[in-house]
Amino acid sequence: MSKKFLVAVDGSDHGWKALDLATNLAKVSDAEVVILHVIPYIPMPEAFQQFAEIEGIAAADRTFRYHYNTKIGDTITSEAEARARKSGLSRITTQVAEGNPVDEIIALAKSTRADMLFLGSRGVSDLKGMMMGSISHKVMHLAPCTCVAVR
Repeated sequence: MSKKFLVAVDGSDHGWKALDLATNLAKVSDAEVVILHVIPYIPMPEAFQQFAEIEGIAAADRTFRYHYNTKIGDTITSEAEARARKSGLSRITTQVAEGNPVDEIIALAKSTRADMLFLGSRGVSDLKGMMMGSISHKVMHLAPCTCVAVR
């Protein structure tokens, strides 16, 4: 039976350490590595949405934000894939998703039937994490598989 590791990366130091750990373990256990970056969906307040629609900038702004965020996601996953390949892995896939990071990570862990899930204990949104509960904390409680938070 082939093993599958899911690694959630966000460009933070802890995320890169999680990737390094996952790739090292994947080499030893001959596992496939799935790399995920989630673009957090942050809804615009209704008053701003109405203003943007009146001014005719709503669609352009959404399109710009989507392309900008997708470019960042592609850059992060490309760098992560290059790092994993440099370590000697060949069975690697990448994915960029948009939405709630916890929901997207858990959904992909379930759909890929991941055996292990790796993520940084603190990401690029440290302040928000301290105030609202970190993504890694929530993922660890909801994960359908073994979950490793790397610091």
